[in-house]
Amino acid sequence: MSISKSSRSKSRLRRRGVALAGAATLVAAGLVGSGATSATAEPDDQLMTALEAAPDTLQTPFEQSNGATWTTFDESKRFWRQLDESTERVAVERIGTTVQGRPLQLVKVGAPAPRSVDAAAQGSVLMYNCSIHGNENSGREACMQLARDLATSPDPAVERLLQRTTVLFLNSNPDGWVADTRGNADGVDVNRDLMELATPEGRAIATTIRDWKPDVLNDLHEYGAGEFYNTDLLHLWPRNRNVDPAIHRLAQRMNNDYSAPQVESLGYTAGIYGLLVKDGQPFQQVAGDGQGRILRNYSGLQHVVGMLSETAGNALNPEEEADEALLNRRRVEVNYNSAVGSADFIAENRTQVQRQTAAAAERATQKGADQASVVYFAGQDDMVPTTQDGADPTPMCAYQLDAEQFDSLRSTLRIHGITWERTGGGGVRVSMAQEDQGLIPLLLDERSEYRLTEAAPIDEC
Repeated sequence: MSISKSSRSKSRLRRRGVALAGAATLVAAGLVGSGATSATAEPDDQLMTALEAAPDTLQTPFEQSNGATWTTFDESKRFWRQLDESTERVAVERIGTTVQGRPLQLVKVGAPAPRSVDAAAQGSVLMYNCSIHGNENSGREACMQLARDLATSPDPAVERLLQRTTVLFLNSNPDGWVADTRGNADGVDVNRDLMELATPEGRAIATTIRDWKPDVLNDLHEYGAGEFYNTDLLHLWPRNRNVDPAIHRLAQRMNNDYSAPQVESLGYTAGIYGLLVKDGQPFQQVAGDGQGRILRNYSGLQHVVGMLSETAGNALNPEEEADEALLNRRRVEVNYNSAVGSADFIAENRTQVQRQTAAAAERATQKGADQASVVYFAGQDDMVPTTQDGADPTPMCAYQLDAEQFDSLRSTLRIHGITWERTGGGGVRVSMAQEDQGLIPLLLDERSEYRLTEAAPIDEC
């Protein structure tokens, strides 16, 4: 058995029974709903046990070094190629090219083999975004290990999961990976590009979501811990107020009842991303808002049950300060187990999730046609807008773009999956009666902070 899997197994035996206080504290503070994890809840170990049955014949360089060195981008390409060649369960596809010419690879896992886009739509789709920031190493290491374990485990529980769920892994910032920078080769933070889609990396992510329509997405990151911000796992769901309520509730449930407890079952701590905490009580929010250009929120606007996973990238105790390999192993182990929690969630709630992700798209289209719902330009799930322009209770039925606006946005709208009708003179009308009803105003309205243009709203269609 590989070092990483042995470590996970031993951690469970050593730490089992630790109180799961993180989510309970947040419930008491009124910051999450009653669906959050209770202080006595424990995850089902069936999937983790099944993953630990995977053979150790293929290890990442990180595993081989016991956490002393990270896997390089070139080594990852070799790893993915070897995994692809070793089993029918895996297929690696190049879906784009970075500014510096590196491949953007989508790794597909399924049983007995990965399905096509059309065939995958008959089941469920689980997507992992692996380290969108190039200097956050643990997400991509966790993705490589989890893909390997899913692809090679002989356990029937894994095979059942893969027969019903296509699992996608996207390595979304190779140039930043090589340069060890947060942004891509042009210095752009790709996790602020999910509306504009100015980067090849952002376009690859949005295209994957448009085409594969994942039911669940886990976006793996790292953060810098501080005095009041020092939890092993920080997690968060989509907070944009235009997200369908059922998708929002399911995302909270995945965060609080699956991924966080899976991490806490190993004795680690879990809490809500963006909150400073003292004496068990949150006292300030420093991150984690509802802006639609961030993948966590963009996924919700695309009717995906999404979440953010952040593990502390710096040492949290004297032992980690003294042993960098120990620190690195913890970083990967936390993100790996958060990812396993998302897989558990889709395995146990597949029918409900599939039904609600499809229904959310239909509800959005109907809301746009009926001009029935409030459209939000500001605020988040725990805060209503505080300005007059923050929300529109009598929303538009469409937006009119002139020829120049349309020419500049045609490709971006297409990648988002937004449709239009030509109106003459080179202009187009973008109806709100489509699945992207919650996203369209954020892209086109003058009241939106991160708008791409200022199109003319139409009140009657």
